Amino acid sequence: ECKIKMKLVPPPLYVLATQTLDKTKGISILVAACEACQTYIEKVRGKMIIKEAARAVSERDDRLLNERLEQLEAANREVAGDDESSDEEDEGMGDIDVEARP
Repeated sequence: ECKIKMKLVPPPLYVLATQTLDKTKGISILVAACEACQTYIEKVRGKMIIKEAARAVSERDDRLLNERLEQLEAANREVAGDDESSDEEDEGMGDIDVEARP
């Protein structure tokens, strides 16, 4: 048995991962999972693009992937936070007559 983890990074990007000692089995399970996802998404008239094919990774590759995912998540949080702060600024601004003299 080989469990698959699906992680949502900045929407709509997903990453599927599994851990197994059998490299061939792990890759074939991930390919089957991607095919199942694609079949369902297309059934509901959606579109799925696979950015990178399933492959075995080393510990270094895994660490680099996790760092990249964290960067993407942080960038997504910053964008969401930016929207809120701009709303607050807009609400706090009042009318000013720059032509008026004291």
